[in-house]
Amino acid sequence: DDAHSDSETTDAAIRILNTDVKNPLMNRGGYATVALAANKAGRQGVANLLLTLEPSINDKVPGLTAIGLYSDAATVASNAKDDNLIFHVLAEFEKACIVKNTDPSQAQVSYLNTVVRNFPPEAMNILSKYFETMQDVKHVINLRSLPRHYSICGTIIANRALDAPREQERLSLLQEASRLYAQDKDNIFLKACTDEYLELILEQERLRRAFGPDVTTKTSSVTDTIFNLLCYAAVKLRDSNKLIAESEKLAKKFKVPEKRLWHTKIRAFAATDQWKNMRQLAESRTKVPISFKYFALEAIKHKQEVSDVLWYIQKVADGEERYDLFCEAKLWRRALDEAKRLDDIRRVMHIKSVCNSTEIQQLCDNFQESYA
Repeated sequence: DDAHSDSETTDAAIRILNTDVKNPLMNRGGYATVALAANKAGRQGVANLLLTLEPSINDKVPGLTAIGLYSDAATVASNAKDDNLIFHVLAEFEKACIVKNTDPSQAQVSYLNTVVRNFPPEAMNILSKYFETMQDVKHVINLRSLPRHYSICGTIIANRALDAPREQERLSLLQEASRLYAQDKDNIFLKACTDEYLELILEQERLRRAFGPDVTTKTSSVTDTIFNLLCYAAVKLRDSNKLIAESEKLAKKFKVPEKRLWHTKIRAFAATDQWKNMRQLAESRTKVPISFKYFALEAIKHKQEVSDVLWYIQKVADGEERYDLFCEAKLWRRALDEAKRLDDIRRVMHIKSVCNSTEIQQLCDNFQESYA
């Protein structure tokens, strides 16, 4: 009745709804039903007031959506932590924007702007996740660019680049990710990482052209690329020195720590039986930045001659490390001698417990007696 105010009409509707009702919760859905009828009759104020009283979220959210209060509906759904209802509101609001705007692109702009500015953050996040499932990334980038979430935009594009089937597509996506990161000075580190990866891909392509397609796998790791180069030196013997030199250049260009480079060389040379190169590395005039135990461990692991194993172990300065290496190589007499030098009865008795030589076991007992 237009003669009565919205407040009076609402109070009358409430009295009717609560007649013979002991608990207001028994009217779940009732307020929303009457609200929709009021809205249909042109009394939106009444509809708004009734929907504020609706106890059922599952009825309240669709009710608010039906009368065009999309941001309010999204807020209620967000407070209830109901992703399905949030997505329902987003879908209905998109339909409304399309109906209102004859130009589809303008409808999309209006839709995204309103979601970012007026909807709760949870709604934008859900819409973003939905857009990310699409083949075309422009929708999620358009959405995330509005609040200047350039780090998220760049990361989405960068992740797409990692899965790109073609090298050219990967390069193009990485360049776009770098451009997006550059929009915000807080993304300096992310941009630097992306640019380095771009450089690495270009370097890998150059190496494939120079040495063949199998010189290195498609990897985002500089260390793995260096490892592949060094391993390939065992295949392309005529280019062995060039490949090793290329690994050095790559390490310098990407500022690979010296210790990591040496560990990579040791692993690669041992894995491909390049023991001559391993020996040359150990005899390098340059100060060795890592312990010689790593050379010895690879020689033991790959079952090299005892004389070669001993050569590396004897270059280890630390007595405890030498003892551990002798045990690892099952050179029990050497291990026992080292334990004696360390004057360590615990290590001597350990040798006795793990070796199968009665002679060594007797020597351990003799040392124990003299130690006591």
